[in-house]
Amino acid sequence: MNAIETPSELRAAFDTLFAGSHRVLRLYDHDLHLFELDDVTRHAALRAFCVAGGGRRIEFLLDDIGRVTLAHPRLMHLVRDFGHVLQIRQSDPHAPRPDEAFVLADRHGVLLRADKSALQARLHADDPAIAAPLHQVFEEMWQRAPAQVSATTLGL
Repeated sequence: MNAIETPSELRAAFDTLFAGSHRVLRLYDHDLHLFELDDVTRHAALRAFCVAGGGRRIEFLLDDIGRVTLAHPRLMHLVRDFGHVLQIRQSDPHAPRPDEAFVLADRHGVLLRADKSALQARLHADDPAIAAPLHQVFEEMWQRAPAQVSATTLGL
């Protein structure tokens, strides 16, 4: 378990966790701004994960999806090209939402912030006991998520 105090440490922990993921990456947070997913290296890693196939999934569940399309153009290209692998949904604003934010890698890895409004986090690279209940919380919220981010705009 590693303590994380800075944005760069958080992004490095995300990268470490993601690199160890082979099937599923799940993220729950208020938004995506801390992760800089449009960074060239991070974007390339996400793309490689999507291209690899084999039933891989990336699921981002956010309290606020309002800025995703504007602030993350490279990520939106991945949503457009790999919508069967990468999905972004908004959590149900009418349902209770946890205070913590977390990233889950497969069934064992967890990057956990006890408070979405704080930066401090802990990386649990291999701890299924912590990951299992968070997967359940995520799955319940994912099933109730009313809105999905679309990479295409509709117009007349």
